[in-house]
Amino acid sequence: MKFKRKESGKPQFDFPAPMYFIAKMVKTVPFLGETLHSLELSRIGKGIQTIKVDRPIYVTGLARAGTTITLEMLSQHPDVGTHRYLHMVLPYAPQLVQWIADKTPLMLSPTERIHKDGIMVNRNSPEAVEEIFWQRYFQNTLDESKTNIMRADSSNPEFETFYRDHIKKLLLDQKRTRYAAKNNYNVSRLEYLQRIMPNVKFLIIIRNPFDHIASLAKQDIILSEIERQDPRLLDWTKIIGHREFGTAKICINFDNSDLVKEIRNDWKDKMTYVAGWAKYWASAYSYVHETLKNNSKLDEAVLVVKYETLCEKPDQTIDRILEHTELDSSKFKEVKQRYVKSLHPPTYYSVKYTEEETESIKAIAGPVAKFFGYDLAN
Repeated sequence: MKFKRKESGKPQFDFPAPMYFIAKMVKTVPFLGETLHSLELSRIGKGIQTIKVDRPIYVTGLARAGTTITLEMLSQHPDVGTHRYLHMVLPYAPQLVQWIADKTPLMLSPTERIHKDGIMVNRNSPEAVEEIFWQRYFQNTLDESKTNIMRADSSNPEFETFYRDHIKKLLLDQKRTRYAAKNNYNVSRLEYLQRIMPNVKFLIIIRNPFDHIASLAKQDIILSEIERQDPRLLDWTKIIGHREFGTAKICINFDNSDLVKEIRNDWKDKMTYVAGWAKYWASAYSYVHETLKNNSKLDEAVLVVKYETLCEKPDQTIDRILEHTELDSSKFKEVKQRYVKSLHPPTYYSVKYTEEETESIKAIAGPVAKFFGYDLAN
């Protein structure tokens, strides 16, 4: 596989040093974060009881499917509250970190995010933050040798109490009524999330395997390159729980440890590297298909969104998203029109597969892709 990308500057890890060290301290000493959470909760007092976690919206699917742009769009709905980049520093205390941020000029100017994918961010941009909590309370999240699937019978009362209270604090601080989160690892936690949040709304984003695998591989190569130049990135990915790419990437185990070993071995060899990503893609979306087929209640809570349809037919697709999530479309007209005009497939890179890679994607991902309306044979 060969890919070319339009350079918009040399990829580099560029995060303010004070924020980096604070985040690392909180990660290293979890008790500190949990104490801040308790103190913040105590300060709010009975006011937290007036907040409800109503129909939370979870955007998930494998990374590079279009989950970020979907969350970015939804975050601009006036009813929606999300985690932001600034929360990565003190994730356990959203109100405290917002108060501190309001008194500093750090990260106010938009810059292209480290992925080099044209998405501009500043400290107020929506971001995936909650994986920090999942990796704190569920140690198996970091263990590829065990299944990462969390079904309805999974339980962690301590986490569940903390998690609901944290979401309430976030909504109270932002004066919003609906929580939305992007977390790619949540694709393996659908049933558990529905049990603890019975009125949940899921948006599972999927993408044509040829394009999706190319984007996954490209991002893995880019972040591995930056890690070699600046080891802080490797440390940072561990701190914030974003471990989809690079040398610290975690492969989600969809109840098949042998397959995880296969994927790992494929990733080590240039000749089978693409096949490894094809197996990973197929394992994730095969799990989604089988789970929704066998769980009608969950199926009703899920809207599968094809990235291509979002780009090619944004008007209708955004309407479907709003209808499924039960967000007031009348409050979203201006935002919708901006995205109808701006959504398009990526143009900042191109990929060329070898004939062997093309055939491996067809053979490995093709059968699963058919379940979602993709015909890789043509």
